[in-house]
Amino acid sequence: MNILNFLRRLKFSTESPHKPQEISKSLRVKYLRQIITKDSRSSRTIMFNSDNELKNARLEYCLIGEDTANFAEVTANFFKPEFIYACTLENLKSASLYKFRVVAGDCATDWQNLRTAGNGEFEMLIFSDSQCLDYGVWKNTADIAAKNFPDAELFLVNGDLVDAGQDFNQWRDWYNAAAELLRERILAPVIGNHECYDTNWMPCAPTAYLNNFKLPSNDIKDFGGYFYAFDYGAANFFVLNTQFMELEKIKGNLPGIQEYWFKRAVANSNRQWRIVFMHKSIYNRQLTDFVEEAKDYFMRLFDELEIDLVFTGHLHTYHNKGHIYAQKKSRTGPFYILCGRAGDQNYCNEPNSYIDLKIRAEDLTLICQTVDGKVLDNFTLKK
Repeated sequence: MNILNFLRRLKFSTESPHKPQEISKSLRVKYLRQIITKDSRSSRTIMFNSDNELKNARLEYCLIGEDTANFAEVTANFFKPEFIYACTLENLKSASLYKFRVVAGDCATDWQNLRTAGNGEFEMLIFSDSQCLDYGVWKNTADIAAKNFPDAELFLVNGDLVDAGQDFNQWRDWYNAAAELLRERILAPVIGNHECYDTNWMPCAPTAYLNNFKLPSNDIKDFGGYFYAFDYGAANFFVLNTQFMELEKIKGNLPGIQEYWFKRAVANSNRQWRIVFMHKSIYNRQLTDFVEEAKDYFMRLFDELEIDLVFTGHLHTYHNKGHIYAQKKSRTGPFYILCGRAGDQNYCNEPNSYIDLKIRAEDLTLICQTVDGKVLDNFTLKK
C-alpha cells in the first residue's frame, strides 16, 4: 500500500461502520449538490450552503442494502452572505449505489442517492449559457431535459452559468432553478466569461464560481478550479479555460500554464475517448471564420493531442461543425459541436436546446433537441 492510500485509510479510520444515527428533527440546507471528482468510480464531492453556521456538521453515508453507516467531516467556508460546506468521500466501491445525508446534532436532511461510476456505458446531459434575467427559463430547460433523459448520471454546463458571476442573487436563482437536475446527478461546471464579471459586468477574478464548486485538483498553484480534468466510464474529459481576455490582468500567464498542464494531462489519459469542454467558440459570431485565439492556440493543441470531440458554447446557437483538422473540414481530426443556449439570452432567434450524450468504448451517440421536442441533431461517432 502506498503512503497516500495509507493516509486516506487513516483519515477514514475514525468513521467505523455503525447503525445510522437516530434523528429527531429535520435539517434544512440549501443547494445540496454532488460535484465531479477526478475519478467518480471511487470518490464524490458533496457540497451545500447554509444561512447559518452548522455546529458539528457531518456527512453520513452507507451502501444501499446495508444497515451500517459511516461519517465524514465537512469543511465550512464563509462566502458572504452564506456558509458553503464541502466534503469529498473517498474509497467508495465502483458501480455501486449509496445514500447520504447531512447531519448536525440530532437533525438531518432527507437521504439522497449517490451512484458511483463504472467502466462501461453511461449517459450525460450537456447545457450551455444558462445565464438569465428570468431564471424560470433555465428551470424550464433543465426540468425538460431531466424528464426526457432520466438515466443521465451527470450534467455539464459549458460556461456562463449566470449573467454576472459575482451576483449572489443570480447564483441563488440558478441553484433553485436547477433543483431537479441536481437531485442525485453529478454536476461538472465550466467557467465562462460571465463568471469573470462583477455586478457591473466588469472583468474580475471568478471568486464566486471558485467558492461554489470544489473541483478536481490540477496541481497548479494559484490556478485551482480554473481548468481541470476528470474520468468517467470510457472517456477522459478536459475542462479548459478560454477567458484569456477577461483574466489578462489577473492571470496573464494562463495560456502558457494551461497548455503545459493540458499536454501533461492528455499524456496521462488512459480511456478510449478524449473529450474537451470549453466555453468560447472556435468561430466568430457570424460563424464565417475561426477566431484568432482558437486557431493559434486551441485548435493547434487539439490536432496535436488527438482530441476526439470538442464542445464549445458562447454564441447561443447549436451547430454541428463536424471534423476539422489543420483548420479545414476533414474526414478525421477533432469533431466540433457548438452548444445552444439554456437560458433566456436569445441572440439567434433559436429556441433553447440541450444535448444528451451516451458514451460507450466503441462509439458515442449525441442527440440535441429543443425544449419543444424538436430534434436538431442525432448522430453516432465510431471510435
